[in-house]
Amino acid sequence: MSPQITTFPNEKPEHPVTLLSMGGLMTGNFWSMFCGGCGYGIIFQLFDKVFVEEKLDPFKYPVIIGIGCYTQGNTLVPAASQRVTTLHGRAPAMATGIKLANPAMKPIILTGDGDCLGIGGNHFIHLCRRNLDSVVLLFNNSIYGMTGGQVAPTTPQGSSTMTTLGAVFENRLDGVKLALAAGATYVARTTVAHPRTFMHYLKKAIKHAGTSVIEVVTPCVTYFGRKNVNDASQRMDTGGLLLEWIKAHAVWNNQAKLLSEAELADKYVIGEFREEDRPEYSAEYEKVKKKAMEG
Repeated sequence: MSPQITTFPNEKPEHPVTLLSMGGLMTGNFWSMFCGGCGYGIIFQLFDKVFVEEKLDPFKYPVIIGIGCYTQGNTLVPAASQRVTTLHGRAPAMATGIKLANPAMKPIILTGDGDCLGIGGNHFIHLCRRNLDSVVLLFNNSIYGMTGGQVAPTTPQGSSTMTTLGAVFENRLDGVKLALAAGATYVARTTVAHPRTFMHYLKKAIKHAGTSVIEVVTPCVTYFGRKNVNDASQRMDTGGLLLEWIKAHAVWNNQAKLLSEAELADKYVIGEFREEDRPEYSAEYEKVKKKAMEG
């Protein structure tokens, strides 16, 4: 029995990026396997747009996809892209192997908050430490979405999840602060409510020589929104309500400097946090190989 595919009415004229994806190639239309209101469709549409606008060579920019709901984005990235789905949490390790085998490549890692900061936290730390020339797109939907709505490292304190009795009491992990502490040389955060900013940051990351980390805050209606309420005590059971909540809780980093820790406790600080030059790992490794061969 073939899988159920949901298609949507075509735009007039049809968006040119749609038909470049694997799903578009298969159906002649945009289609999605994500829940209604999920932000991943927005992210992948923007990713494809950047891929096309920057004229990226699919053989030089392999797409390394971790494990999560976003893994279904295999069908939404450009059909010509060279992509591989890894074991849970192992996308940075796979990207490291690819880059060392062929330094001309620049891996683009698509990973979620649970995949990257939970299951694969150690791999993420050492990718940043080494400053391997790669791009990490870290999707933060505040929950383990694919496996049933468990509390994640990024779940805000005071929220409700499928696996917590009452409100979450743990402190949430800040992916940006971790990337900065570990040594990534380009670090930024944005949200799906800021699409142009996301595209701007991604284009910069592609050109940056070193580890680039862009955290993207995105809605999960099914397991986070339906379990929680906004500031008006409305259950966030639609993509619109949850997107508005994310936008209302996003604060630019220059504004954040004027706020106290208590005021920032339930906020997502967005903006660019670091952009610096430092020796890149694969280039340094090539020097070691050359010296060994000469010896």
